[in-house]
Amino acid sequence: MKIIGKISYLTQVLAMTCCLASCNYLDVIPPAQAEYEDTMNDAEHVLDFLYTCYGGVPRSHPFSFKSFESGADELAFPPTYGYYMQTMQWGTVSPTSNPTYGGDNIWSSSYNFLGYTHEFLNLIDITHPIGLTEEEKIQYKAEAHFLEAYYQFKVLEAFGPMAIINEKVDQNISLDKLPGRSHFDYCVDYLVKKLDEEAAPYLPARQEDSYVGRATSTICKALKARILLYAASSLWNGGFPFPNWQNKKYETPGYGNELVSRTNDPQKWQRALTACQEALAAAEAAGYELFDIETANAIAERQGVDLPFVPGREEDTPENIAFKERVRMFQYLSSATEADGNYELIWGMRTSGETINGGEEVTIKMPSYVVTKSNGALFGGNASLAPTLYTVQHFYTENGKLPEQDPAFYPASEWYTRFYEGQVNTDNSSMPDKETVKYDIIKLNAKREARFYAWIVYDGCMYSSKIYDGKSPLWINFKNTNTNGYNTGRSRYYVGTGYLSKKFIDPNMKWFRSGTRQWNPSKRPFVRMAELYLNLAECYAEMGNVTEALKNLNKIRNRAGFPDLTESNLGEMDIKEWIRNERYVELFEEGHRYYDLRRWKLAPEYLKAGTRYGLDGLRVNPSFEDFNTPTLINQPFKWDDKLYLLPVWSRSGLSELYSNPQMVQAPGY
Repeated sequence: MKIIGKISYLTQVLAMTCCLASCNYLDVIPPAQAEYEDTMNDAEHVLDFLYTCYGGVPRSHPFSFKSFESGADELAFPPTYGYYMQTMQWGTVSPTSNPTYGGDNIWSSSYNFLGYTHEFLNLIDITHPIGLTEEEKIQYKAEAHFLEAYYQFKVLEAFGPMAIINEKVDQNISLDKLPGRSHFDYCVDYLVKKLDEEAAPYLPARQEDSYVGRATSTICKALKARILLYAASSLWNGGFPFPNWQNKKYETPGYGNELVSRTNDPQKWQRALTACQEALAAAEAAGYELFDIETANAIAERQGVDLPFVPGREEDTPENIAFKERVRMFQYLSSATEADGNYELIWGMRTSGETINGGEEVTIKMPSYVVTKSNGALFGGNASLAPTLYTVQHFYTENGKLPEQDPAFYPASEWYTRFYEGQVNTDNSSMPDKETVKYDIIKLNAKREARFYAWIVYDGCMYSSKIYDGKSPLWINFKNTNTNGYNTGRSRYYVGTGYLSKKFIDPNMKWFRSGTRQWNPSKRPFVRMAELYLNLAECYAEMGNVTEALKNLNKIRNRAGFPDLTESNLGEMDIKEWIRNERYVELFEEGHRYYDLRRWKLAPEYLKAGTRYGLDGLRVNPSFEDFNTPTLINQPFKWDDKLYLLPVWSRSGLSELYSNPQMVQAPGY
């Protein structure tokens, strides 16, 4: 049985019996009902209940385009949306915001399913399910303890110091007995101990194929490493911008009313380093490895997916073929699953926004025009996930350097001029656009690295080789109002930066003139090998061990097709900057950037007003020159230090502060 399907069905069942739709702080205390014990009367029902405990995972993730984690500096969205990610970008989030989009509401979904998990742990010890072996019982409890840690970590990383709920709580508890926030370091120690002592020792290093998505000791160690990496970072290691923030009515054992550390502790980096070493060693021992070209080639051959178009690499030389195979490999990296041989994916799950041949998370990022249906109507997506110019400029050149630092790349004065000099696209009205649109490719979009061509859609590119009616390519012209250019009739679904994201798009996707579509949804990577190498590289860099930092960083750079970075390159950027930019590129659109900028305390610099640019795409049928003009994105982006944390919700129907008098609001709200 596949876990995601069981989660979906069983969560719906328990939602009806257990009032999941409510949003009160006391949702961490599921009401006592006879139906609960009925769910634990035999081994099959115990497993069903366990799957339900996993139900908060696809509800509390960073992969919904509406989630607040999308509100970093990677992407811009149509200004008419006003969704949760934009309240973060615009600095308008408040305690009365309405975070109810899919996985956006981390607080309620995490605490709700924490309550189910505690009920599961309570019942499995007092009932005697028929057919449940002692070995199964031990493992199931360990999985539940992992979920305890995971759900509370999701609250910790988004809201900061959290209220620790460590067991089933009596539904009749008086409000003055509810816990308030605990000191951040205390929360970290609690989660690490939970993973170390109650989860990891009793879980397999990998799950069998039928149970992929369930907890493993490898996932536990990877989560522990991330927790300790965050705890060692500037924000939580003496650098919190509101050091006097503290509880009023609740004390943490050993910390009193304090909630954050006021001094830097270098030992936190040693602790993080050890955890990151253990996580990577465990993953490698369990057989996880970076996704590779050979595996991607096998998938492509089976599916009949051609090599992609790359400007300047049209000739099929061995070098060009190898480069285009690497591009295709990165396309499959973000869409292939374990069944395809993708053993980089340590923990991944299909989100509720994606389905076979459908789902908002795919259509929202597709170009406005993909195919003309048989009846003559346009058929496409919403073109709503637009990389900023900063994103484009921070993918590397084909030489593994930033465009501005690569002497072999074009000077900045030529970035927005034609790559195919002497060639001009004279057809800006065809439907679909013709191959000649490639003559409008600018030099900034040429001679770039493989990940750029795998994940970024740019003017003049070939989106996919067989997407149009399942047999023809789709060429992208962001200047053609009839196809994928700005159209006042579709203004709600357009950003106009001159770019779209196609990460997590199936390379074998097909849209048909009949109005049907065909693709396989991707599993979004909650944890993958690349992160473990980058986490370890960061720890070494922070501790001054440049040699080991480079060794782990080069694992990711080599896979991207670059030679080893050496200490001689550190004059261009220091080792920390190299690692940070590699995280930006490799982990693009995976939710890390939101937390990275905050924990490094770089958010005020990168997320402030006046920093997000795109090309000038909000024009009807613009000229080549007008379109390729860097332009400040016309949205009210800004930064405020209160945005380091999300506010505790305090509005009608979601009054966390009033239902728990020990809870204090995040500073600045």
